[in-house]
Amino acid sequence: MKIAIAVIGAALFACGATAFAAGLGAFGAVADRPLLDPALARFAGDNGWFLPTAAGVAEILALAGQLWLVVQARYAVHQWWPDVDPQTRVRARAAAGDLARDARGLPGVHDTRVRLTGTADRPRLLLKVACAGDTLVSEVYGELGAGPVERYRRAVGMPDLPVVIRFRPDLPRPGKRRRPQPEAA
Repeated sequence: MKIAIAVIGAALFACGATAFAAGLGAFGAVADRPLLDPALARFAGDNGWFLPTAAGVAEILALAGQLWLVVQARYAVHQWWPDVDPQTRVRARAAAGDLARDARGLPGVHDTRVRLTGTADRPRLLLKVACAGDTLVSEVYGELGAGPVERYRRAVGMPDLPVVIRFRPDLPRPGKRRRPQPEAA
């Protein structure tokens, strides 16, 4: 969905930039033509409802777009800065370090990232776990839920805190090749 929105936005931006350049005379003869096609100008002149209706539809679309942007910005802000009181934020930061350390101690887990997100009414814990390719994810999931996650919930003071655990394989990054180790003789 985000890719489709980005493509549509880029296309609309290109159309707007082209229209702006044409209005400034960048394309020569295009700047000498009237803004509206003569047939459309006659239609708008004959029907008094056309231009106010077109302006109203454009205004509604613009307001809907602005509302959508505000909602998306609010979501992004709550991802990075949870809407919780400062004491909870301090406790969460301290407990996150303990949770990450305990999770890295589980067999097969190479890296973890812990983040408290959401609003004051609906906080949640986002835990990203990078595992080796042969790790049994179900065992890691059970160990996390039974120990470190429960300790985190108690430390933060939110016993019903929803937790989202995302697993990913810990693969070598593209572009960075591992040098072969010389064989010892």
